[in-house]
Amino acid sequence: MDRFKILTLVDVTETNARRGEDRLLVNQQANFMTLYQVIGLRSNPTDFKIKKVNEHTDVFGSNYKNIKCYWQVEFTIESTGSITTNMLESDFDLVPFITELEECVNFKETVFYTTDNRKKNIIFYEDDK
Repeated sequence: MDRFKILTLVDVTETNARRGEDRLLVNQQANFMTLYQVIGLRSNPTDFKIKKVNEHTDVFGSNYKNIKCYWQVEFTIESTGSITTNMLESDFDLVPFITELEECVNFKETVFYTTDNRKKNIIFYEDDK
């Protein structure tokens, strides 16, 4: 099994909300489902742990210096080697998301950027084995 970590400025809170319920919760769930489905293009992710981290960081693109919060997502892939961080970067680049939820930044463009050093809003790590 491979374990991964994602850091993102996008609100990907898993709420399990359905259409017709609170709009904030529905849109947060929609972003989570986008995340889940993009990862699922190559393998079946399981054991999600998602938390909003309220601390300053400068690990994202230069457009996002000294931000106040981000989301940390951890998950497992059962099929060892089926996904790499390079694959995740390729798959997520320019995928749209919903904004104006509980983010601590204002996005000019509502797509994931994985390689643009100015606009990078999502980062991937593979946990050590």
